[in-house]
Amino acid sequence: RLAPNKRDIGIVFQNYALFPHMNVLANVAYPLALRRTPSAEARQRALATLARVKLDGLAERNIAALSGGQRQRVALARAIVF
Repeated sequence: RLAPNKRDIGIVFQNYALFPHMNVLANVAYPLALRRTPSAEARQRALATLARVKLDGLAERNIAALSGGQRQRVALARAIVF
């Protein structure tokens, strides 16, 4: 069995559970930071994942400035960034 922190699985909470003090990119890259992924690789993977959910161009935006649908896609991106 794999330890919980080694599993490539993410969860999207109903309330999104995003960090309001972090921008979009930092929120998406957060699970990679927990795994000690090198910052350059984490940034590249997070940006690629944002593009997959059609949020490229919003990486530096504050969470509070996003619509509900955009916040939901940020939460989804964070869950699939692995």
